[in-house]
Amino acid sequence: MFLQNDNISRLNKNPIVKFFDNTSYFRFALLAALFMTSLCVTEQFFYFIHAIIMVWSVWLFGNKLIRQHYIQKIRYRKLMYLFLGTGLVTVFLHSEKNFLMNLYMLYWSAVCFFLFYGLHAHQSNFETKKEIKRIAGFFSGLSTVVMTVGLVLLAVFPKGFKYGGYDFCVHKNRFVGIISNANITGFYSAVAIIGLIILWKMQKAENTLNTRKRVFYGVAFTINLISLFLSDSNAALLFLITFICFVSFYKIFRDFKAFNFFSFLLRLIATILACVVISSLLLFLRTASQNAVSLMITNGQSETKISNSIKNKDNPIAIEEPEPAVTFEHENKNIDSGRFVIWKQAFELFEKFPVMGIGQANIVDYGQEYLGGLKYNYFHNGLLTILVSFGIVGFNIFMVLAITVAKSLFKAIFRYKDKCTRDGDILVLITAFCVAYCVYSMFEITLLLNISFKVIIFWEFVGFGLSYVSKYENEQRHETLKEKYFTSVQIPVCDSTGNKTAVVFSKKRKHGFTNKLSVSKTE
Repeated sequence: MFLQNDNISRLNKNPIVKFFDNTSYFRFALLAALFMTSLCVTEQFFYFIHAIIMVWSVWLFGNKLIRQHYIQKIRYRKLMYLFLGTGLVTVFLHSEKNFLMNLYMLYWSAVCFFLFYGLHAHQSNFETKKEIKRIAGFFSGLSTVVMTVGLVLLAVFPKGFKYGGYDFCVHKNRFVGIISNANITGFYSAVAIIGLIILWKMQKAENTLNTRKRVFYGVAFTINLISLFLSDSNAALLFLITFICFVSFYKIFRDFKAFNFFSFLLRLIATILACVVISSLLLFLRTASQNAVSLMITNGQSETKISNSIKNKDNPIAIEEPEPAVTFEHENKNIDSGRFVIWKQAFELFEKFPVMGIGQANIVDYGQEYLGGLKYNYFHNGLLTILVSFGIVGFNIFMVLAITVAKSLFKAIFRYKDKCTRDGDILVLITAFCVAYCVYSMFEITLLLNISFKVIIFWEFVGFGLSYVSKYENEQRHETLKEKYFTSVQIPVCDSTGNKTAVVFSKKRKHGFTNKLSVSKTE
């Protein structure tokens, strides 16, 4: 027995084991790999790297979560067990199709739950703060570099160019830079902007924000905002608008205590006006940016091209029609971009298997079998994807989990207002990110059942939020116990040498006796 414990102790001291036992390193590596899968040309290579990193997660489940019992510290884990259990039933009910892929998507969900969301159980809030700085700093910086390269290439190739089967700079009249999809370009830019805001607030609260950092954050903010506008991603812009509107809502209602209808009405009107102004301003800036860059590109090119070939005697010089200008707007002018059709198909598919669903990997196959094919391969709605994949049973369990977590975050930002302010309102910004992402997921494919950077950055932010909730709850519990059982009294006295001394007594109220705690000398 003693030999076994000694071997385990030696294993834990091994630097290689320590590295692979660190869930923070795993999260960073997986985020980085999935970020790079969105870049042109490197997509397939980094999906292979992602597969290798997922093997690492098996070690973490066995050694970190189960053997070291960290899984027992994760909040609301029983709801996660229940969700995964019902998902497993669905996988076996439809095991004749895509069994392994459905099983892998269920494992992916477990990784999101226990290794990203569950980070609040793996580490202290001090370590969480370090991870927030590392994640926000690295990916905001990486996004800024990627967007800068894309904008430089756009200046050189205003119409874009093709290489390796990818469209660089411009794809379907929208800015993509060196990323494979304009919607992903917009999302990465929005996340980078929020990451810069979080870094600014954290460093301001710690008094470490200097001029050099201010300049960098300002430049990076501008580059990512321009990229967001030129990508013309409505969902990504809605994500940023919702984030800012939620922060505004919190600022307006922060000090609202006793319910007063008139005060509530004024604050509600102020919130609505703030949201309207924020939305209008960002939409105006997007249109202005698109028009300005489009005009610069158009003026940089000749409006007509003179052909070197002579067509006929009457028309010795042929003038070609000018190519259409890049306007950085959707070619499809429908505001829903076909989403209403695919959502209707999702409900039709749900009606076929309403109780337990069909499994995420079966959506395309079942769509072809029962509906004659889907408009898109994805439903572009996170909740609809869960509903069709796991039926009403899995969907209800997931909603209970989501509402429970949201309740914890909302309660904390209003109950621990002073503590939030002390820490730079980081918990408020994290909560705003989660709320904004949930709104964003109503128009995109990402919430849980999608292997992408988007999904895991969301679950990591939820984990960040619960780490702060746990910290504030522990602080409040300590303060309550201290106030309930102890009172400190300082009595100035003089010792034999004539020096003044403060004798500190603490009275333990519960047992009714006095105990001297410390003696400190003063001048």
